[in-house]
Amino acid sequence: ELRRSHQKPRSPEGWGLLVALWYLAFYRPIITEGHLRRKNMEFIFIRFSAWQYAGCDKLWAGLVTTLCDSIRHHFGALPLSVYHVMGTRPRFASGFSQKEWVLKKDTCLKLWGLLFVLGVGLSILLVALLVPGIKDHHALKVVGSTVASLSGSGLVLGIVSVVKNLLVSEKQKIERLTNSERFASQLGFMSKVRSEVEVLVDFLAFMEVFERRRLRVVLEITSLDICYPEKVAGVLNAMNTLLSDSNTPFIFILAVDPSVIVPCLEQTGCMKGLADNGYLYLNRTVTLPFSIPEMGARSRLRFLEAA
Repeated sequence: ELRRSHQKPRSPEGWGLLVALWYLAFYRPIITEGHLRRKNMEFIFIRFSAWQYAGCDKLWAGLVTTLCDSIRHHFGALPLSVYHVMGTRPRFASGFSQKEWVLKKDTCLKLWGLLFVLGVGLSILLVALLVPGIKDHHALKVVGSTVASLSGSGLVLGIVSVVKNLLVSEKQKIERLTNSERFASQLGFMSKVRSEVEVLVDFLAFMEVFERRRLRVVLEITSLDICYPEKVAGVLNAMNTLLSDSNTPFIFILAVDPSVIVPCLEQTGCMKGLADNGYLYLNRTVTLPFSIPEMGARSRLRFLEAA
């Protein structure tokens, strides 16, 4: 990949973290044709044992929170917090353009405007306090302090928002929504969870362009066949929700026993319209199904002797 594109891959660590924060604040990533053809790929593996969350009322919420928490730990809390406040959604390049970064002019204008107004307010305040003959004008002091405080409050609010997202993770946000009775009975609950996942997807697309490599998040789901039927259907619905967008970088590895999962699905209400056939539902959910044959007595004995 380095010989092909003459661009060295990078990571948001050390000096690279400062560069990533600079791009997060002032640049919009562009997904080019050259980026889509990159062969350098990194897989982020996340293991999810459904049995660990079997006691939770919403097992699928455990899947989403595990996804959010793992991505936050992989890239660090600071880049993701800054992206929540200042990041912009990546867009695809028009035509054959290979330019991967575009300056966010509106952000630069707002920042320069705030700094200019802050400087003007501080100048007026200093003149009112230090210049002889003007010290007695109380109105000038009020104007200077008001202008300085209003312009400075915009910068302070941005910093406070970053610190808030730094302290409160996406996992904690979803857990609060799950525990809230106000959202549990409303459609707005799922839309808020979906918006959190969309932010993660956009952040991963940003990091792809920054790191100059393709990213894939691989979620390994196990122990689903020892959970209650309603929990099984909820996790499969969460998988379908996360995979509903064609551009999502998620790969699910579902390790289950179909002879156990299918009766669980057929006991729930998600089978309506599928002739109460759990295998049809699994075939529409799983893209590449394959089975491992049951191990015989001779194979078990051979593995025990080898161990």
